[in-house]
Amino acid sequence: MKLLSGLILGPVLMLAALPASAQEDLRVEGDWTHAASDMTFPERLGNALRTRIHAYDAEQLDVSAGYSLRRGGDLGFVTLYVYPAAPDRDCAESFAEIERNVAQSNADVQLVAQDRWPSPSGRAPDVAYHARFTMTGTLEGKQQPLTSESYLFCPAGGTWLVAARGSWSRSATLESAFAELLHGLQWPAHLDTPRAGPSADK
Repeated sequence: MKLLSGLILGPVLMLAALPASAQEDLRVEGDWTHAASDMTFPERLGNALRTRIHAYDAEQLDVSAGYSLRRGGDLGFVTLYVYPAAPDRDCAESFAEIERNVAQSNADVQLVAQDRWPSPSGRAPDVAYHARFTMTGTLEGKQQPLTSESYLFCPAGGTWLVAARGSWSRSATLESAFAELLHGLQWPAHLDTPRAGPSADK
């Protein structure tokens, strides 16, 4: 999947796009639980309103939840992903693929920050990958300068990956709201527990 630019709610990491016939928007009312991982995506969390649940495969193992995020007069869009880990790819390689896909998506993409972030709940520090980009993209039907954030966490056990993508106007300050949305969700322990040992992430 590709982590696409701007506000497209698309797949994250697989190298080839899945057939459209295998993908679908799910008709959901209220909170929705991803049965395979036991992760619940609430309809509303604070100022964030869920706008979409999308399955990228027929078995609904690979899913995303899109949220609109408002703070003051600022509007952003965040997509959260839970999907099976590729057995032949470590976390650093997976995040490098995300960065390459973002860099290739717009001619003017610039990487402005790259650091380590906490686990999805925020409990374990410096165990996830994070990057911030600037680019030109479409927000609310208008082409404009954007800030975009990418996040990837590889839980212990290597079964699932957790990723997030946020985009908003470059004049907005929604970085903390992006992190608060991520940390405010009720993550099951197996999706929030980092790998142990020095070789867990390269």
